[in-house]
Amino acid sequence: MKIKRIVIIFALIVVILTGCAKNADPKDVATTFINNVIYDTDNEEAEKYFYQLDAPSQNNLIQDFSELFDISKEQAKDLVEIYQERLDEETSFSVKMKDSSSNKYKAQVKVTGLDQRAFNQTLDKKTDEELVKWLRDKGYDTVKHIEDIDKISDEKQLKGILNELNELTEKDHNQLQFEALKEAFKELKASKETKTIYLEVKPDKKEKKYWLIVDEEKRYGELLDAFQG
Repeated sequence: MKIKRIVIIFALIVVILTGCAKNADPKDVATTFINNVIYDTDNEEAEKYFYQLDAPSQNNLIQDFSELFDISKEQAKDLVEIYQERLDEETSFSVKMKDSSSNKYKAQVKVTGLDQRAFNQTLDKKTDEELVKWLRDKGYDTVKHIEDIDKISDEKQLKGILNELNELTEKDHNQLQFEALKEAFKELKASKETKTIYLEVKPDKKEKKYWLIVDEEKRYGELLDAFQG
């Protein structure tokens, strides 16, 4: 009889422990979601709160960068690492809980993302700088800026530079562009403006001990836009 009572008590303890996630602070749930899908942190907390998150993985981002910038997967991986560093160092967010119902909790998220408004101009500048480095490595020390090429009066030297430029291979172009991309990404800074996103979290009816982000895919897209600037 005593053994049976102990078993029943043990079973109750298990039920209580597995239901603990239901008593989690909704603010912590929303914060963990953002940290996990944007910064790739809070992995243990995410496993505790969510049965499954459908946000793209790091591999998805590598694939996206590879296609977007027409670079190899290895190069894209390096670029993603730099980009993640900029997100970690420059961006931030705050969560404030708003109105809630009996089964949903609304979170207001204020995001300070990256400022990418001048990214294309920065990339053009870095591409010119990489091309100048390449020419200087070829022995054209008088070229300190890309504009200096137009100022060269020595026809022999000018012809030599133009020949070098004409002989740039696709591999050379790819490497120059990749180096320029890395330098441009390293200069990304935090935006001076904040963006506001709203998330709703609710207990998962099917997987009782977990939580759900309402319209997760759409909310993730909004968060990504806000953090990327």
